[in-house]
Amino acid sequence: MKRRVNTAHRLTAAARRRTSEDGLSGFTVDEICDEAGISRRTFFNYFASKEDAVLGFTTLWDQHELEERFTAGGDPDAPGLSPNLLDDYAGLLVERWTEVGLTPEHVADLVAATDREPRLFSRLFESVRARERADVDLVRNREGLPEDDLRAQVAVQLVSALAGACMGRFLEPDNTDPLHTIMQRRLVAAREVFAATLTGGTR
Repeated sequence: MKRRVNTAHRLTAAARRRTSEDGLSGFTVDEICDEAGISRRTFFNYFASKEDAVLGFTTLWDQHELEERFTAGGDPDAPGLSPNLLDDYAGLLVERWTEVGLTPEHVADLVAATDREPRLFSRLFESVRARERADVDLVRNREGLPEDDLRAQVAVQLVSALAGACMGRFLEPDNTDPLHTIMQRRLVAAREVFAATLTGGTR
């Protein structure tokens, strides 16, 4: 598995570099394969297109196990929401990022590629939105909530907003903290903000 992960990373790195330098039309799949030392047939075992390679949308990443573990953490028959819902969902996001080998360098390469080809950003944004919609369903299933219950959406939107802030901090040059530490700090601060609001700001 590690070898396959490394191959996927090499292909994505090559595709992003070529895109930032020459644009999507400036290179072929065969050229990426030559650079990564693999066959064209192998490329299509990992990615459906050059665009998918640039964005890192590989069939290699199967996150069903992570999602099943998250869903199993709740009790849909228990009254109210699980007290650890936000922590568990934040943990799921961090595990996803970790599993795909997210690093500041990878993100910088992706930004450079999308700057050269802005249409890639639109597709990336839609992928993020689709993932969030699917995660709302995960939360509903875990917590046993009806489809019109806004709490599932709010939970996903809240943690996703915190995740965006965490990613910004993670990418700062002076950062030395892992993602899970950054995320936990944001969750603690969010709880303090909500608690202060509910008590009228009492310290």
